[in-house]
Amino acid sequence: MQLLTRFQTLRKRPMIADVGVPLLVTALFWYSSSYDVTLAETGAAFLLGWLPWASYRNWYRGERKGIPLFALLAGMYWLAYVVPLFWGSHKVGLVSGPRPLSERAITASLYLVVTGVVALGAGIKLAARFRWVPAIRVDVAGTPEHWHYLRIIFIVGTLVKVFVPITEWGEGGRQFISNFENMVPAFSFAIFLRYYLRRKISDLDKFLMLGYVLLALGVGISSGWLGSFSGFGIVCVIVYTYERRKLPLTAALIVLPIILFFQTGKAAFRERYWRGDSAGGYSERVAFWVESSWNMWADAITDRTGQTGKLLADATLGRLSLLQQTANVMEFTPGRVPYQYGRLYSYIGVTFIPRFLWPDKPSANDANRWYQVSYGLTLPRGLSSVSISVGTLAESYINFGWLGPVLIMFPLGIFLGSLQRIFLHADSGLLFSSMGAVLAPQLLTVESQMAEYVAGLAQQVFVLLLVLIPVLKSRGRGKAAPARMFARPANQAEILRSNTSLQKPPL
Repeated sequence: MQLLTRFQTLRKRPMIADVGVPLLVTALFWYSSSYDVTLAETGAAFLLGWLPWASYRNWYRGERKGIPLFALLAGMYWLAYVVPLFWGSHKVGLVSGPRPLSERAITASLYLVVTGVVALGAGIKLAARFRWVPAIRVDVAGTPEHWHYLRIIFIVGTLVKVFVPITEWGEGGRQFISNFENMVPAFSFAIFLRYYLRRKISDLDKFLMLGYVLLALGVGISSGWLGSFSGFGIVCVIVYTYERRKLPLTAALIVLPIILFFQTGKAAFRERYWRGDSAGGYSERVAFWVESSWNMWADAITDRTGQTGKLLADATLGRLSLLQQTANVMEFTPGRVPYQYGRLYSYIGVTFIPRFLWPDKPSANDANRWYQVSYGLTLPRGLSSVSISVGTLAESYINFGWLGPVLIMFPLGIFLGSLQRIFLHADSGLLFSSMGAVLAPQLLTVESQMAEYVAGLAQQVFVLLLVLIPVLKSRGRGKAAPARMFARPANQAEILRSNTSLQKPPL
């Protein structure tokens, strides 16, 4: 009874919840850390936890007409920097061997992240305040012929993902096939999932959804990529948020341990099937990955010394962390590697030119390759088999030093805020809001460098719109998105009444 009374008191004092939760989480991380974390680093960790939590709480108390993009992005930066600060190794792997990082570089990295996240949030808020994005008056038509077309591209995209090699059309068509197989079926799935949550979907579409889930996850995991699993989960989270006006935090807490479980066996999987024998079938590869991860976790649990668990945590978090890479950049720049003054952003413009028009055009991955060699992560002869990104934030420091977060992250925030208005808002309509759901995994990829990040988004939007031309229709100047689709229900009973009033997709 006393606990219930305290909880009710906490709800009446939102300021306590806004500060108390990130403070408690930071304290738990500090207490459980086996590393000496300074007071300044702990304070920066608290700020990086408070920023996404406060943004989420502000969204939750509002109308919830869109997706809390800044809260999600800031949360990704918290995962990439704060978690490895307390639980990850404070060493960076170089070609010359592991090198300990100085506390000065780690502290400076956290200060850089705080500055960059604040600048990003300011840009997103500015874009939302001025709303210079024009209203989009195109949507998906709901006729039976158009629904049949969505089912066809759903099936074709899934089959391409399973049976068509990404290099089938050569280097020039590689990116198109990749975007087609990843974006097109995911878009149809997002629309079907929305109607499934409304309980207004046909049995045929349920069967297609189940087949897509099994094939997409099976192919992704058997290929050694966890991105397909996490990306699929993000799409489901965004769609659920559209329909229920809340983030499925419980589901996210269930999915995260699954990702961490598979992370441990990823290195062994790639060593065997990428660099060794690659003849195994889908089921054999999945079984090997599960068995490898299980054995590594079992060894860590049964080891009473704790050393195996520490090594396992370092290996798992090392693949999610940007802290070590950023601290390495802080130590090398500008002493060994001079500031680049925007040179790494020159790849952005050329990526919009199709490769069939310019076969020898520079690759957006060239920025990653330059970074790997210049900062001692990879030898030039090893670039074909290893790809390491430092992230947009650290890249801004490589180019402009401490002015980088202001010169790069603030305009990036304006860009993302504009995308949020187009693709992740209640007024966007079924077409663009569903596109936003499938673009969300790319939007939340904070480890990508700018050229790859921006160009990838533009290419994905282009491929989706190109394929969806047959089902597009104009909403008319005076027409807005259907109010029933996005109206916030007052309670669960109203949700059910709203769902039953929606038209069921035609068979």
